Amino acid sequence: MDEDNNKKYSAKMVLVSFTVGVLLCLSLCVYFYSSRTESAESRNVNRTIQQLTTDGDRATEAVNSAETGLTEAQDTANRISERTDESTSVLDRLQAELDGIAKANGLSE
Repeated sequence: MDEDNNKKYSAKMVLVSFTVGVLLCLSLCVYFYSSRTESAESRNVNRTIQQLTTDGDRATEAVNSAETGLTEAQDTANRISERTDESTSVLDRLQAELDGIAKANGLSE
């Protein structure tokens, strides 16, 4: 009878050992799979962050370029306005002189 108990105990130990081994293998497989998946996801996140940073830098450069262009356009508009004012002043003086000449020659009414 003792021999039957030993056989049953040995069979139970083999079954328990096998089950523990299978569970250990499964847990290692899950660990390696999840760590590999996290690495891929981490790389994707890093790649996305890098792309967003690059896009942000390009947008900043575009904004700076637009600000520079706007400043140059405003300077040009200011110069045109100054030249227009000067031209108006010259035309007014010419008109006054023409009126004076016409009056001196009796051509004004």
